[in-house]
Amino acid sequence: MKRRTILNGLAATTATLALPLANAQAFPNRPVRLVVAFPPGGTTDFVGRVVALKLGEFLGQSIVVDNKGGASGLIGTQAVQAAAPDGYTIMLAPSDFTLIPSLQAKPAYDPLKDFVPVGMVVDYSHVLVANTNVSANNIQQLIALAKSMPGKINFASGGNGATNHISGELFKQAAGIELTHVPYKGNGPAMIDLLADRVQLLFTSTGPVEAHLKSGKLKAIAVTGLKRLASLPDVPTISESGIPGYQFTLWYGIVAPTGTPKPAIDRLNAELRKTMASSEVKDKLAIIGGNLNVGSPEEMQKLLKDELMRWQKLAKDTGIQFE
Repeated sequence: MKRRTILNGLAATTATLALPLANAQAFPNRPVRLVVAFPPGGTTDFVGRVVALKLGEFLGQSIVVDNKGGASGLIGTQAVQAAAPDGYTIMLAPSDFTLIPSLQAKPAYDPLKDFVPVGMVVDYSHVLVANTNVSANNIQQLIALAKSMPGKINFASGGNGATNHISGELFKQAAGIELTHVPYKGNGPAMIDLLADRVQLLFTSTGPVEAHLKSGKLKAIAVTGLKRLASLPDVPTISESGIPGYQFTLWYGIVAPTGTPKPAIDRLNAELRKTMASSEVKDKLAIIGGNLNVGSPEEMQKLLKDELMRWQKLAKDTGIQFE
């Protein structure tokens, strides 16, 4: 009897100790929440839903897209920051993830301390477009025009500290010219005024301007990445147009709250690699002209560190603040 009791006790203890391991190996055993920190309908939401559908198939669990828009992504980001670090809450982080805290006097979160990377999703470039009343058709002509009338050419953005504001400020610095920044409450109003010639230039992703480029209402001057876009093969980069080294690349990646178990991160990264390698996802994300390269969590961590240093220097040099 005593021996049977001892054996039963050992069996129960072993089973209890094995539970955490079994749970870790079973990840995920219920739906995963993907927070998109912007409202439905925008580019971030589009990318999030494309990734969520296919990633869910590879994980064997549904991924529920949870739109938590507001405050330029801060509301959703802080919701993930406060979530249980169990792998069941992740976030589609855009370039703003490192940009916004770099431009805040008192950052609302720390991208390196409060989050752990899962992997990259896609990186893409802005295209610099002008309305047809701008006489310049390339970067060198635009620089010459700007120097002939300092501060008289306006470039629009979706707001102070927005990524297309940063594109313009970096371009001004690199080209040694004066352009006047005109911030709007979103890219939609900025596009309306660009078409109406109330502003002359806009840095933007290709999707919103594709139809206007085809119709001839706008013209593409250059792209901000180091490579030409497949969707605009005849449009040169700013770097190859006489400003060597100029680069502004945007991206999306997946992050989770700090403390998320490594087995969960590793599984998410492995299935994310399969997701981004699928032709279905590649075809859908071709609309933003992006490059799909997941990489490792460690590679994404290095990117986050490099970007934070870059944006903190920009904030110090220019005095730009996020609003």
